[in-house]
Amino acid sequence: MSFLPGFRGSPIGLDVGSRVIKAVQLGRAHGERGVTASVSITRVRPGEAIDRDEVQRLSRVLSQQGFSGRQLVVSAPSEQLMTAVIDMPPRDSGAPYDLIASQEFARLQSQEPGQFEVAWWDIPQPPRSSSAKVMAVGCAHADTDPMLDVLIGCGFDVIAMDSGMCAAVRACRKQIGSSESISAVLDLGWGSARLGLIHGGVVVFDRTLPGSGMEKFHGRVSESLHIELAEADCLIQSVGMMGDDYGPDQDDAKTHAVAPMLRPIFTSYFKDIGKDLEASFEYASHQYPDAKPNRLILVGGGGTVPGLAEYLDTLIDPEVVSADASGWGVTSGMPSSNTAAAMMATAQGLASYYDQD
Repeated sequence: MSFLPGFRGSPIGLDVGSRVIKAVQLGRAHGERGVTASVSITRVRPGEAIDRDEVQRLSRVLSQQGFSGRQLVVSAPSEQLMTAVIDMPPRDSGAPYDLIASQEFARLQSQEPGQFEVAWWDIPQPPRSSSAKVMAVGCAHADTDPMLDVLIGCGFDVIAMDSGMCAAVRACRKQIGSSESISAVLDLGWGSARLGLIHGGVVVFDRTLPGSGMEKFHGRVSESLHIELAEADCLIQSVGMMGDDYGPDQDDAKTHAVAPMLRPIFTSYFKDIGKDLEASFEYASHQYPDAKPNRLILVGGGGTVPGLAEYLDTLIDPEVVSADASGWGVTSGMPSSNTAAAMMATAQGLASYYDQD
């Protein structure tokens, strides 16, 4: 694990979600290396842009929870992130890859060069393709500058911005299968769900699933059962996909009464997501026919729902699991549950941005 020169820990990985802000820092404690500080903070104004008051509140919480330094690696806004697979000249042609990737990305996204930042990486060339390919991701300055300005204005040093999907994949690398297979990470966020496919050790596909996001699901539960969103949240976490066999809260008469009604809502909502997942794996198998689908890893708030991985596992061929804490290198006193690992995966991956192991 590589840390910044002159600093005893990693930068703080900061994942600013529409509902919750997650932060993780890596370091060494008692001779072990791993997560030394971790916190999730409910947003004051969910769905709105982060402002100075919220960043100052964040700063106080980080200090109280044992975070060190002011250096941040932040996630790019997921819903504004643009992606593209770009055909490129052969690597040995000497072509200016940076210039070509940037210009072609701008053309594909109908953007003017200079109005966005773009990063790209080589991906395995499909057998049926005659050209080299790169995966490119980018964000418009108009979508990132307001958040960066308020963070910097409050005394933070933003040293990098990274794709949330790339960060989540980095956090889950111990669970990702052989580089010859096709694995996936599904980030079930509040505003949207994002799917990344991994082959050859890199992300080869990254897209937002249409009409997805846990906010819509919570809203459907709230509307169907005539309960408040906060109550829907508690019900989903206590009952999950286990339906009327839920068990943990059997003494709660109200929960027991509505639990059987939750399963059909779950089934209806996640069947659609299952269809998108199946289609995405079929696309990957078409691109890389010799690579077998291996595993889907759930991260984000939705990855903590009891029984969801097991349910999705019945809808698609690859094994479905929730992110676990195997890649955390957890130090004493830090959360090690799979619930924490799934929720905090992107922030943990951001914190390990400079990890070269």
